[in-house]
Amino acid sequence: MTGEELRQAIRALLESHPCISMSKAGHATHAERYMTRDGLPIGFEPERVRFQNLWVRADSVRQHRLKDIEHVFYDHSEFDQSKPNHNLFGENAFKDCDLIRFQVTDLWQAVRVIREVAGEAGVL
Repeated sequence: MTGEELRQAIRALLESHPCISMSKAGHATHAERYMTRDGLPIGFEPERVRFQNLWVRADSVRQHRLKDIEHVFYDHSEFDQSKPNHNLFGENAFKDCDLIRFQVTDLWQAVRVIREVAGEAGVL
């Protein structure tokens, strides 16, 4: 699967999941922002070539279930130093909380992250 195909497949997963919709804040220039029915945010940074970034609140996933997927933890008290994608912060649910950026390289990794945040309905 090419980077473009992966990007389109992840976008299709996010847009077709029955428990996920576009954030009321809308998408930003360098991040697509989605919300689950339970108010949990999912950010998609679709401009990468070899991988795609999915951003989630750290408290919305059981990290041990996703530990094999390359990721970076961002402590909210250090955002001024760690510099997570500021385009996420137009959605209030991304503010003042720890974040994880998952660098997914295949569709199954994306499915696992999305299922962990939004549930299994509508995802493979």
